[in-house]
Amino acid sequence: MQILLEVCVDTFESAVAAIQGGADRIELCSALSEGGLTPSVGLLREIKQYLAAEYDAPLLSGRPTIFPVYCMIRCRRGSDFCYSAQEMNAMLWDMRLLKQNGADGFVFGALDPSSSCRVHREHCEQVVVAAGELPLTFHRAIDCTEESALGENLRLIAEMGFSTVLTSGLKPTAEQGMETIAKMKKIADQLTGKSLRVMPGSGVSTQNARQILQRTGCDAIHGSASITKPAGGHQTGTISMGGSNVDAMPLKVCSKAKVQELRQLIDS
Repeated sequence: MQILLEVCVDTFESAVAAIQGGADRIELCSALSEGGLTPSVGLLREIKQYLAAEYDAPLLSGRPTIFPVYCMIRCRRGSDFCYSAQEMNAMLWDMRLLKQNGADGFVFGALDPSSSCRVHREHCEQVVVAAGELPLTFHRAIDCTEESALGENLRLIAEMGFSTVLTSGLKPTAEQGMETIAKMKKIADQLTGKSLRVMPGSGVSTQNARQILQRTGCDAIHGSASITKPAGGHQTGTISMGGSNVDAMPLKVCSKAKVQELRQLIDS
């Protein structure tokens, strides 16, 4: 069974490391320190130009591509995933621009504020329409729902046209949520007339990837394969640029070597 390896990245450096390390596709974000937000068009174009130059791949979507780049659509941090009409409009504008500039797929999720254990049909359908023929992943908003609603939510996600659901099994990490992920995989396999891939993610490493795949039966896995970026000659200060201490923390980047380790592990 061929296992798909998706790596989430938020910089050009990390994207190149994931590509060269053997990932099958990347989830392109900004601010992974905030859980991953919508990336800039400039970053997407730079990665697409790298792919075009390095692999003779087409620059824009709508044509065959050898390496898919899925773009996160998430306008702000927070684990409520309940959006206002204005926030949805902003994200739909972002989608249009990213689609015009080569996005190969999108990653999105929204929950119903009247019942946060359920997926927001209307908001998700807006994204499905905007994506057109491009594939969609429903992200870890699913992990903020209740286990009793999993069957209903997964059926709705598949019915609307999402091809993948990224999940840690309603737990902080995929390793902790393996039992629930296996349950989700069984639900997805039993959907009539629909194909929905369940992809474990969160806390995935070379130490647990094999166990997660074996225990859940999934054929895809998602991780950052990140390391702390070694300090260069210029040392930055520790003054925060916002209200948190994120700026004072070491920068994390994707490691080509770690991606290669994951690739070899899951291929074996």
